Amino acid sequence: MRVIKRFSKINIGQKLIGFLFYSITSLISHSIKWEYVVENEKSNIFDSNKKYIFCCWHNKLFLGPHLLPRNRIINALQSSHSDGMVTSVAFKYLGMNVILGSSKKGGMQAFRKMVKCIQLGESIAITPDGPKGPKEKVKDGIIKLAQITDTSIIPLVWSTNKFKIINSWDSFVLPYPFSKGAYSFGKPINVKKKINQEELETVRLFLEHEIKRLTTLVENRVNRIYLK
Repeated sequence: MRVIKRFSKINIGQKLIGFLFYSITSLISHSIKWEYVVENEKSNIFDSNKKYIFCCWHNKLFLGPHLLPRNRIINALQSSHSDGMVTSVAFKYLGMNVILGSSKKGGMQAFRKMVKCIQLGESIAITPDGPKGPKEKVKDGIIKLAQITDTSIIPLVWSTNKFKIINSWDSFVLPYPFSKGAYSFGKPINVKKKINQEELETVRLFLEHEIKRLTTLVENRVNRIYLK
């Protein structure tokens, strides 16, 4: 494990592990029998090229990127930590661009890059509780990004009937191949241009609640599929 950890800190190691991560996640995603749970009409997401800020919890990062639409430019925010660099390689194989930065390192520069990308008509993908948590707690950044750019936030959730939970800060979910799954995109969440801190907190909590509600929705659907 230590050898792999050291290998992931060098450029060639990140590229190799990133490719393996992409290959494994892609194979597993394609092996799962998916059902779309209608919360937001899928055609609204996949048949238009409207810019959005997509988000899913950090513990669902294994398959989340594979479920995003491919008909637009999507820029994924990732930390410059070695784990983030490995994931960035996988994102690039998926045809996504990567913006490096976090609240602790390069955060403001990354935020400005996201604003610029949205101004160019491109979309953003964010884990609103990443990269270090707390688990399933939305941070202010995504709300401020939506506010400044006047861009809708679209939650993405997924669940499978067979999976393993890793002992990590976010309880990372590893779905098993050939399982049954369900996923959904939430309805657009808009943020007013002019809001005070109290209103921002209200929107933050609403987004947090919506992701959790949608997660429960798809989990219940998977349970019903599994019991058939």
